[in-house]
Amino acid sequence: MKKSVILIATVYCLCLISASQAEKLNLTYSDLLIQTTPISSRLASAQGDDDRAYLDMSQKGSEKQISMKKAMVLSMLFPGAGQYYADSKFKGQVFMGVEASIWAGFISYQVYGGWKKDDYKDFAAAHAGVDNSDKDEEFYDWVGFYENREEFNQFGRLYYPDRAYLPDNGSYDWQWDSESNRATFKEIKDQSKTALRNSTFMIGLAIANRIIAGIDTYRTVKAAKAKIKSLTQLGEYHFALSPKLFGDNPRMNLTVSRKF
Repeated sequence: MKKSVILIATVYCLCLISASQAEKLNLTYSDLLIQTTPISSRLASAQGDDDRAYLDMSQKGSEKQISMKKAMVLSMLFPGAGQYYADSKFKGQVFMGVEASIWAGFISYQVYGGWKKDDYKDFAAAHAGVDNSDKDEEFYDWVGFYENREEFNQFGRLYYPDRAYLPDNGSYDWQWDSESNRATFKEIKDQSKTALRNSTFMIGLAIANRIIAGIDTYRTVKAAKAKIKSLTQLGEYHFALSPKLFGDNPRMNLTVSRKF
């Protein structure tokens, strides 16, 4: 169990580190969309003696609005969705993959634990004569610990006087046909309990995955907003190109103006 937890945690950390490094080293298509600013062009002919043409190009910074609240809600509902919303798709895929693995593990443990539960009940009925109708988990613990109902009641009188006795009727009777079969029953029951306990552990991992994804989403959105702000701090630039193509002194004038 401990080895499995360590392995899962190690793989998880490696995935997050790889995703973080990939985000730093690679420029994604979405980043290009954020950094690319639209250029509007206008060509007009001016009437005059010098027959000059004017080309006016205006460059305006575009800002993609990213809501921190929306990103955090998406991340809490489904880890990785917040990263996708903030254009950090690689890390989003990592968190989504981890989330899918967690729930696949939860379902697997639940199914396996249920199978083993049916197995130990059938085994107890076949080798100890247990009546499985309306019995709780504590009763099966007693069945595995004591050889029969009489032994259970005798130990209760000696060591557990406050514990209720099992009634003397066929519904609560059992008698193991061999000690080895009782040991086999306990082994099957332990397998069921371990699997079901592991499924609960997977729910804990799902909660942890959401917390980590939320923290990463906050950092990702904050970094994205800082990037957008740095790209738009230059303001709005206007470029005016006025070439003089004819005459004794052909020339081309470029005028740059900035709007604050």
